[in-house]
Amino acid sequence: MYFEYNGFTVITKANWLDAGLSEDQLHNDSRKGLLQIVRRSLYNQTLINYHSLQPNRKAVIQAKFGDVNTTITKKEEIQPTYSVEIDQQARAFYEMFKKQDGKTLTDDQVDKYTFKASVLKGVKDGWHRQNQHLAKSGGRIKKEKLWRANFEWYKERCVEYDVKPVSNVRTFEREFKAFLNDGYRSILHGQLGNDSSRKVSKSAEHLLLALWRKTDKPFVEGVHADYLDFVNGNKEFYDKKSGECFFPEDFQYKGRPLDISVGTVWNYLKDVLNNTAVYMDRNGNFDYNTKMRPKHNRHNGKYSLSKISMDDRTLSRKSVRGWVNSYMAVDVVSGYWFRPAYIVGRPTADTVYEAFRNMFCELDELGLPSPAELEVEHFLMKNFAWLNSVFPHIRFCNSPTEKRAEHAIKALKYGSSKKAGHSRGRWYAKHEAYSVVRNKVDGDFVEPEFQPQTIVADDLADIEAHNNELHPLQNTFPGMTRKEVFMKFVNPELTAIEKWKLYRYIGNVQDCTIYNNDYVMANNETFELADLNCLRKLKPNNRKVEAYWLPTESGSVETVYLYQDEMYIGEATNRALKSYNECAVERTDADRENMLYQHGRIAKFDKNIKEIRNYIPQVGVMDAITSRTIVAVPVEIVESAPVENYDEYEFVGDYAELALAQL
Repeated sequence: MYFEYNGFTVITKANWLDAGLSEDQLHNDSRKGLLQIVRRSLYNQTLINYHSLQPNRKAVIQAKFGDVNTTITKKEEIQPTYSVEIDQQARAFYEMFKKQDGKTLTDDQVDKYTFKASVLKGVKDGWHRQNQHLAKSGGRIKKEKLWRANFEWYKERCVEYDVKPVSNVRTFEREFKAFLNDGYRSILHGQLGNDSSRKVSKSAEHLLLALWRKTDKPFVEGVHADYLDFVNGNKEFYDKKSGECFFPEDFQYKGRPLDISVGTVWNYLKDVLNNTAVYMDRNGNFDYNTKMRPKHNRHNGKYSLSKISMDDRTLSRKSVRGWVNSYMAVDVVSGYWFRPAYIVGRPTADTVYEAFRNMFCELDELGLPSPAELEVEHFLMKNFAWLNSVFPHIRFCNSPTEKRAEHAIKALKYGSSKKAGHSRGRWYAKHEAYSVVRNKVDGDFVEPEFQPQTIVADDLADIEAHNNELHPLQNTFPGMTRKEVFMKFVNPELTAIEKWKLYRYIGNVQDCTIYNNDYVMANNETFELADLNCLRKLKPNNRKVEAYWLPTESGSVETVYLYQDEMYIGEATNRALKSYNECAVERTDADRENMLYQHGRIAKFDKNIKEIRNYIPQVGVMDAITSRTIVAVPVEIVESAPVENYDEYEFVGDYAELALAQL
């Protein structure tokens, strides 16, 4: 096989041997100057100038490989017996590698380290094949010559793959042995990603962030100026928590003040994590939670009343008395709105109470159970300790974006309210459809004003329309409105509302007294005890109780629930519901039914008292002197003539004998 190499027509030592010529003949011809060695190499790749051979040697070569003029291949350099293949395992290792600071390698670094590992792996494979060849041939090569030969090939491959090689054979030997022992990790620098190359130390970086987090929100240039003043001794800083002073000597670089540029300061302050860490101090907790803090990823439930979300909102139209606010409750799954509580001005705790009353009264009228979970924010809710007694689950949201009520408010505002023309957008809204037309009068922007009653009535109409619109998830609830979903898909595991327990927290309360073991007076009405056995729960000689109630939609009160010192006594019903006409001739069937009820009620009371009386024995009194039973004997009183000298009469004797004699 003939090649062209550096202007010479050459064959390899392997071609020489394949043609039948011996290695001794090659050595003798070379020693005598009968042939020219163009390049010496290992693994039978030594290059021999064909035209320098003796005629008899050329004849043997041509007999094997043919005429040199027809089979020559133009090539500047022959391939060695081992070549470099890109190590994909090395690439995967460097792509997944993380430095000490947690960062990954760049694409250029991955390519550089991958090529170098591939070259070293090629050297390793070639070294292995070379050892096998030497073992078979029984030859020996000095280690120094072997290392130098591999080093030369290693440098050529490094140039080919644009890898910076080591400078000498000994360094190559150490690098190659480290690669054999530690693998791909040996190529990486031991201090890759640590602080050794940082001009700005961690403590200096923290000081820059401390100057950046100040409440006056300084600019980057101001932080840079403050830092330079400090390290040069023109300003003093101290830690507010510990009171410890900062010393400029601790922030110097190689014994001199650190001179950094504004761009360097900007890079550290605008680092994503650094900027996030100080964002709350510069912009407040609200903006931090809204813009910087990660959010939960949730999906909707299957059943209504599994979760209720509550929030306050400001209606978009202004009233003549100020902005109208409301506190609302919405079912998360169905999107059904309960009747909100309205107030002109900022919502208060009473507004929240009214919203709870509206919700539970509506649930009672619809015959639905109590919700399982309540979702609220800390505002106005943090002081309501009774929430845990009413709701099995309570979730306090950290930011407004977590509340489903916010989504419901947006759906109402830009849904039925916008269609009815009752919603006003913001003048700075990005979308033209959400922006509001501003009226300017005498150079001032004027907001149109309405009566509060009009705003509330329109809002209630919008809520009614919203509840009767199709549910947005029509694939899940085809053809059903929000109210139909709310009524039909109630969570089957929920329990009925215990009014006697609930009204204690959200109901009206009044101190009253149980009169005649029969009734109490509350809300200017009379309520009779539903079960007279509740009298047993009263404390001795104490008929004072608290009555809790909520009015119905019509404003009437049918039942009150009685407590005494936080213990439930029983309920009392409105006496007017069980009254009957005292005129027998005018009584109806309802009157007769009520009369029968009252007869039965009093009969139960009499029966209970009679049973108690039956257990009470009649006790006689024993005479302590005679041990005889003293029986009450009827005495006939007879008037007698007055005794003369009565005042002067004086009995002298034993009164006991006199008493026995008169028996």
